Amino acid sequence: MSDTDFETIDWSFDEETGLGRITLDRPKAMNAINIQMQHDLIDAFDAFQALDDEADGIAVRAVIVDSAGDKAFCSGLDVGEMSDFSTYHQKKRVPDLFCEMCAAFEEYDAPVVAAVDGLCLGGGFEIVMSSDFRFAVEAASFGQPEVNFGVLPGGAAAQRLTTMVGASRAKEITMTGDRLSAAEAAESGILTDVVADTDELDERVDELVSKLASKPPLAVRSIKQAVNITRNVGYDAGIEYASHAWPALAQSDDYAKAIDAFGSDEQPEFEGK
Repeated sequence: MSDTDFETIDWSFDEETGLGRITLDRPKAMNAINIQMQHDLIDAFDAFQALDDEADGIAVRAVIVDSAGDKAFCSGLDVGEMSDFSTYHQKKRVPDLFCEMCAAFEEYDAPVVAAVDGLCLGGGFEIVMSSDFRFAVEAASFGQPEVNFGVLPGGAAAQRLTTMVGASRAKEITMTGDRLSAAEAAESGILTDVVADTDELDERVDELVSKLASKPPLAVRSIKQAVNITRNVGYDAGIEYASHAWPALAQSDDYAKAIDAFGSDEQPEFEGK
């Protein structure tokens, strides 16, 4: 198990399973996102990328994002800290850094799985939407309350919600600032699944990441890239990407292992090369 020290999060990596974990760790502040946490989260994904760069193949198969404490996954932006900003230039840094932080989740090559227990508002909700898979306990609640402060969500929540739930529903969620129950978020297509309690949350997340870790990692990462390109750029761009990615993947050692094992009971150990 590898670990790296951060001020506002816990970071760990299990070399045996290839699974990373980021835990938001400001429980006394309901895991509110201050500037330090934004930098820590960006650096956390850089640390995972460094493991991949140093590996003979692919090191990180998936990353789990959860939280410390029993009240909130994340209550959103640390409003008290932001109140010290007075100039346009200072305030412009808020959405710029927030978008960079969310992009770290969305653009990291391996799947990112969010596990939500408790309140999840504003920037916390944006972190969840920037993840690839999203699980929550029944008691969790979600919302984008920025409108109540006279601003719009700074981490592209309105944009991501539009692609997830459609323009009308995205406007309703962000313009009213109303809370969503976990069931409502799932019905809207935002969550992957809702479970009864934290024990079941851990089991469901572990089940998914174990399955993802068993798959050829180059293929998993290419699929994430293809989906993101299609959503962010367009259908034709997604097709063009896949037309080059497929033959490249078909030249990999993992592909050869999978072909050799086809039709047998053998389960290859894929290395990402």
